[in-house]
Amino acid sequence: MILHLETSTQICSVALSSKGKLLAFEESDSDGYIHGEQLTLFIEKVLRTGNVTLKQLEGISVSIGPGSYTGLRIGVSTAKGLALGLNLPIFGISSLESMVEIGQQKYGDKTFVAALEARKSEVFLRIESNKKVVFHDNVVDLATFQWELSGALVLLGNAHLKLQDFLGNHQYVVSEIRSPSALGQVNLAWKRTMQGLPDDVNTLIPNYAKPCFINVVKS
Repeated sequence: MILHLETSTQICSVALSSKGKLLAFEESDSDGYIHGEQLTLFIEKVLRTGNVTLKQLEGISVSIGPGSYTGLRIGVSTAKGLALGLNLPIFGISSLESMVEIGQQKYGDKTFVAALEARKSEVFLRIESNKKVVFHDNVVDLATFQWELSGALVLLGNAHLKLQDFLGNHQYVVSEIRSPSALGQVNLAWKRTMQGLPDDVNTLIPNYAKPCFINVVKS
């Protein structure tokens, strides 16, 4: 029985699964970031829908990015609090990998290019081809990025317009999968549960993929 939290973008979603099968799901897309207000409410809703109590949970997974600094901090801190308080194994899941997982369920084994908006010509990028990682989660500047893939591609994520401009005449399909979802964590977390590969709750941190700068005002 695993609880799944996704907060890396403006999408806030929570899922509950048992042995890799979805039991309950709540998700909201907003113009602003509502994770601070909605995340715990969504957790309560999926537990109630699944007729499950917190004490019955056997694991928790959470998106670790890349993505929004604020969203990731809220999600990871909530997941770690639950994991520590309930003595649960925790699984940090890449937000880009979870999109690819949903893409594989829809399209099968293809070459997936998952990209989320960063800034200007930058994107958070992951490339998987036939379930093998070709380019691991990182921020890239498309103005200077060297493309080495051939064949048809499936584009995932909200940076698809940037990718289309970048790819030009390269053959591709633009998927309707534009954001990570807790649904993409269900199978990934179950596989790691079966493999006995949780993360260390004390050292798990978000993958911001680039430095987070905080302005400090001196008095």
